[in-house]
Amino acid sequence: MLHLSIKIKDLPEAERPYEKLELYGEKSLTNAELLAIIIKNGTKEETSVQVAQHILKLNTTSNDTLEFLGDLKVKDFMKIKGIRQSKSITTKSNM
Repeated sequence: MLHLSIKIKDLPEAERPYEKLELYGEKSLTNAELLAIIIKNGTKEETSVQVAQHILKLNTTSNDTLEFLGDLKVKDFMKIKGIRQSKSITTKSNM
């Protein structure tokens, strides 16, 4: 089975998190795009935005902010494919 990976650089410039931030400001980004900037890389199968969406699914609150990330443990982040210990620590320390 052939897996085609979509890379952020293959997306139109207006859909890339870094470029979108620069062009339109941080308020134009979704929570997944903001988190994708922090985690930087995706996997062979998913972009950093898609990996970030998996992290956002860990939110058990009714609050639609990123504040819940500060309550997660490093091991919680590591449940997500593509998030290892160093990226977990980096993500947690940015919250």
